[in-house]
Amino acid sequence: MESETAIAPRQSLTPLLKPRSIAIVGISDPERFGGLLYQNVKGFGYSGKIFGVNPRYETLYDRPCYPSLSHLPETPDCVLLALPNPALETALEEAIALGVPAAVIFANAYSEPDEKGQTLADRLEARAREAGMVVCGPNGMGFVSLADRLPVTGYRADPNTPAGGVTLITHSGSVWDAFLQNDRGLHFNYIVSSGSEMVTSVADYMQFALADPSTRVIGLFLETVRDPETFRCALAEARDRDIPVVVLKTGRSERGAQLARAHSGALAGRDAAYDALFECYGVCRCTSIDEMMDALELFAAGVRPRTGHLAALHDSGGQRALLVDLAESLGLEFAAIGPKTRQRLEAVLEPGLDAINPLDAWGTGNGAEGIYEECLRALDADPATGLTLFACDLYPSDDVDFFYPEVTRGILAGLKNPLVWLVHLSASTSRPQAEALRAMGVPVLMGTETGLRAVAHAVAYAGFQRRFRDEGPAPVRRVPPPADLPGLRSELQAMTGPLDESASKRCLRAYGIATPREVRVESEAEAEKAGAEIGYPVVLKTAAGDLHKTERGGVRLGIRDAQELAAAYRDMAERLGPAALVQEEVSEAPDLFLGLVHDEQFGPLLSLGSGGIFVEVFDDVRLLALPTTGDRVREALLGLRGAALLEGARGQAPADLDAVVEAALGLAALADDLGDLIAELDINPLRASSAGAVALDALIVPRIR
Repeated sequence: MESETAIAPRQSLTPLLKPRSIAIVGISDPERFGGLLYQNVKGFGYSGKIFGVNPRYETLYDRPCYPSLSHLPETPDCVLLALPNPALETALEEAIALGVPAAVIFANAYSEPDEKGQTLADRLEARAREAGMVVCGPNGMGFVSLADRLPVTGYRADPNTPAGGVTLITHSGSVWDAFLQNDRGLHFNYIVSSGSEMVTSVADYMQFALADPSTRVIGLFLETVRDPETFRCALAEARDRDIPVVVLKTGRSERGAQLARAHSGALAGRDAAYDALFECYGVCRCTSIDEMMDALELFAAGVRPRTGHLAALHDSGGQRALLVDLAESLGLEFAAIGPKTRQRLEAVLEPGLDAINPLDAWGTGNGAEGIYEECLRALDADPATGLTLFACDLYPSDDVDFFYPEVTRGILAGLKNPLVWLVHLSASTSRPQAEALRAMGVPVLMGTETGLRAVAHAVAYAGFQRRFRDEGPAPVRRVPPPADLPGLRSELQAMTGPLDESASKRCLRAYGIATPREVRVESEAEAEKAGAEIGYPVVLKTAAGDLHKTERGGVRLGIRDAQELAAAYRDMAERLGPAALVQEEVSEAPDLFLGLVHDEQFGPLLSLGSGGIFVEVFDDVRLLALPTTGDRVREALLGLRGAALLEGARGQAPADLDAVVEAALGLAALADDLGDLIAELDINPLRASSAGAVALDALIVPRIR
């Protein structure tokens, strides 16, 4: 596992998120934005100094109001610019001149370009960066720093909101407000609406939160990543500190990506690249806000399944069947409980109930409390169990006796694994009962599907952390840099178009990737000589730097003799030019795709998938962030839809997976040396037989700068 060198944070966010003093520029009457901003700060009990700035008032809220920042008795740590766009530039310039280290901009900083082509946002950003000022916004809701009782927002906030261990950073102001006002007892240390991130990015807020010992989990609602290098370092630090990162990233669909661009003014990024990055660092990617809330609640409670197998107790056979169906679709597995556990269950279950996992323990209801308690203890004690789900609805009609919370209270202290509650229908959930369970430290997940998705994240994250601890430091590079590396770099730098197949394969061979024997020819006589040297049968290909040779009639397979080769060469030369490759024919075997793609945000990524036309027709491809390990490559290969072919489907010999993994790691080494010069590299197909892996065709497209 790679272990990035920790870097110092790009910015010190202490003056922004933990200021000793603030100035509200644009403070105003209670009904206006600047007035609400002041009332929030005062109402939460912020203990730092508060200065009001507005030339229209001499006093406001029984305190002096200053005409400008320059008139303040001292320089504040942070200025809150509760101002419209036309007033922003002057106010920010004054703050910079006074040496104020941090600012919050709520307005969107929009303007048409000036005579130099710069917008208001461009000018503000340039000045803030030049001065080294940290800036929250523009176009955001602000932030709330709960530990310091500092609500920097002009929208109503509840002063009774307690502090907690969740950090939330979001590009959506509405998502920020929704989470801040949640009624599930999910509490934050910092909740930040970062806006369009003129200066200070998600990654900066992450680094600040990771340095705070109160942070237990970080949630991100992302439209894009504006600082990829720092973002990767923050993810690595979170992984190293065992702080889960839960992400809801918009832009999965093309339409979603377009809307993200329109909303944030930045590219949403290649979505598969985000998947690769998140997988590399153990990030939990959600698909909905409710799923994200469930996952944050799980991790905030410190849930870490000891094994990847679940136990579940139900009071409904139908809901149990629903849970099993959804769990299977998510790849969740139930613990195979042992004979001792079954005996304990059989001893207390009513007749007609099977002692199995997941367990439906509801019979007549007689003695139900004792039955449930013993069943939960038995399931928890089984060695295969890593987490127990109490999957029953909490009906308001049961508030009179609090049956399920009391059952939980009776067994909680003796459990060795996490106990998680899951309700199937959030709309019928008793709030008092859910609050009682949460007060005991038991997470209450609100819905069968979103709850199970959150559990899947917890299981996957715990497994990721176990593997990370076992694998240790950075993977050992298996392929050394080739002796002619300077020459390879010079060749790529000089290219103005794709390398042809022969040159591309020469580069691959330098990194230990096998290719067929082949000869480049320019005439019929040379083709016949090459066929005799290689030995029939052979393949004839056009030497043009194009992987779509088959569609152009540029590939002839199974050529059996010199006469057939000569005829094929004459036809191909007439249509596609004289340059061709005569290549040994490799026996039939499953075909794969291997490649590199340079993502504009995250650099070179390793791609692998089913080969031939299937990579395009069925999109059976996975991306892996680099550097990577052999285990990750193998796992990705076996996760392909075409993986059965590699394992020897329908009586065929299985592929040499070790050889495929070595080829992929050779390509990763190539990316390490040459990735900055390559836009795309395709090996299609890589023939994976029981005798090894051979790159039959290849194309390298250099980055043209």
